[in-house]
Amino acid sequence: MSERLTEILRQSRAVLLDFDGPVCSVFAGLPAPVVAARLKQLLQDQGAELPQDVAELDDPLKVLRRTAVFAPELVDKVETSFMAYEVEAAGCAEITPGVRELLNACAETGRPVVIVSNNSEPAIETFLGSAGLREKVAGVVGRPIGNPAEMKPHPRSLLRACEMVGVPPGEAVLIGDSDFDMQAAANAGSRSIAYADAPGKDVRLAQAGAHAVTTSMRDLAEAIRMSR
Repeated sequence: MSERLTEILRQSRAVLLDFDGPVCSVFAGLPAPVVAARLKQLLQDQGAELPQDVAELDDPLKVLRRTAVFAPELVDKVETSFMAYEVEAAGCAEITPGVRELLNACAETGRPVVIVSNNSEPAIETFLGSAGLREKVAGVVGRPIGNPAEMKPHPRSLLRACEMVGVPPGEAVLIGDSDFDMQAAANAGSRSIAYADAPGKDVRLAQAGAHAVTTSMRDLAEAIRMSR
């Protein structure tokens, strides 16, 4: 186990946890490309002409983010529709192996956990409730509804999470699996641990600014216990 990983955790009084990836695979049952296609069809049905880059997107979050640029008047419609699909997807999402152990380790070592995500709060709450994990987290901060520009890598969600648990950003660590997570942590002044669950992801997330990398939530749970 990385000494760097253990040292970062030892210096961290709170854990900020990304949702899609570290906690579950949100779109395991309702694939993200299907949701993206539905959102693009909604935009076209509303009379929007899709820019070429948007027409090629298969990530619904990216569709929402770009809608704010080329069709801001339709953000609310896209947001409402997307949220409904997210809640539906959350009902059949697949839990990430080891996340229960991680949450238990945080509880044992007195570290509050706040979910910080670009997914919507209703979807996150739906999954946490169905998985029996809600009591394991101190709070949930989803994306700012109607304002995609403040999704990660904007630091808003991390700063709000830190306020919830009364811990300065510099004493919190974000566990995430995307470039945006690593950048958001840097923007908030927090440390970051990359969850690299695919080949090559460890290198990419390290380059994006991760302070440490793990490939297993169970290993991370063990490191948390060792860092008490």
